[in-house]
Amino acid sequence: MAFDPVDMDKACASAARHAAARKTPSSVTAAHRDEKLALRSALGRFATGVTVIAAETPDKHVHCMTVNSFASLSLDPPLILWTLRSRSARYHTFSKTQAFSVSVLAENQIDIARKHALPPPGGFTERSWKAFLGGCPIVEGASAHFICKGHTEVNKGDHVILIGEVVEFAEHGHSPLLFMSGKYYSASALKQL
Repeated sequence: MAFDPVDMDKACASAARHAAARKTPSSVTAAHRDEKLALRSALGRFATGVTVIAAETPDKHVHCMTVNSFASLSLDPPLILWTLRSRSARYHTFSKTQAFSVSVLAENQIDIARKHALPPPGGFTERSWKAFLGGCPIVEGASAHFICKGHTEVNKGDHVILIGEVVEFAEHGHSPLLFMSGKYYSASALKQL
């Protein structure tokens, strides 16, 4: 029997089409999940500082969370931004607050970073917060503090960009805590180039 390369090409193309049609949703989902994990890993190569964002509600509950998506936005006017997952249980509190603080954690505050990385069981941290600056709760011993009033909210993708106007700030001499690839690092151990 003679081999016909044209028929073989057609047969291969047909088999590929049938295989693609048989792909289960779970295999498509797994590929998408793998792609998301790869993207997350690549994005994680960008080293950031570690902050705790805090706000006090009218009933005197202090809500706070660990955030590494903090960034400066503008000096004139003085604006900062940070992001929050739009489905976060903490979204309502932080999107509705009039003022919030950003505490840039010092390298010896890794336990504080871990403590506020997950929502507390009751939805708030505590009622008897000790340190305040400009009427906002802050983390004592941090490398820097920014007191902000809520300015703008931008919904993009699965996150919300929260922009705050800096109304007060303080800088301290503590080396900051850093975060990269899912791990914490000491800024004082960095080598200046």
